[in-house]
This record gives sequence, structure tokens and C-alpha cells, in this order.
Amino acid sequence: MSRKVNSNSRRFAKLRTTVFYFLAAIAILAAAFPKLYEIKTKAGINISSRYHAGSFLEKHTLGLFRCEWLYPYHCDRHNGKV
Repeated sequence: MSRKVNSNSRRFAKLRTTVFYFLAAIAILAAAFPKLYEIKTKAGINISSRYHAGSFLEKHTLGLFRCEWLYPYHCDRHNGKV
């Protein structure tokens, strides 16, 4: 008689490895977040030559996203309005 090998132990090992890699990736992103955020805010994304993404999002979300929060280096205020 042949014995069946319990496949649950292999599944558990695969799941444990997957969870480990996932947590490691999150830890790396969390550690790199300040530097990545600084790069993003200094880059400033222009939708076109006339519109910047920060002021565009602030205007079209009715102020839900503030330009200063998204791109603090690229917020132009004209007469106190976006």
C-alpha cells in the first residue's frame, strides 16, 4: 500500500512564504515612503502647460484634496483661489 503524503503542509509552506514576501514588500515601501513622497512632491505633475495636477484636483474635487497636500512645491494661488 502506498501512503498519501499530506499536501496541507506544502500549502502552508507556500502560503507562509507568500505572506512573508508580502510583508517584506510593505515594510520596504513603508521605509521608503518619506523619500518617495519627497520625490513626488518636488516633481510636480502638469496636466498641460496651463494646468497643474494639484490645483486641477483641488478644483474638481471641490477642495477634498488640497493642492498643498499633494504638491506643496507647485501650488500657485491667484487671488486666493485655485
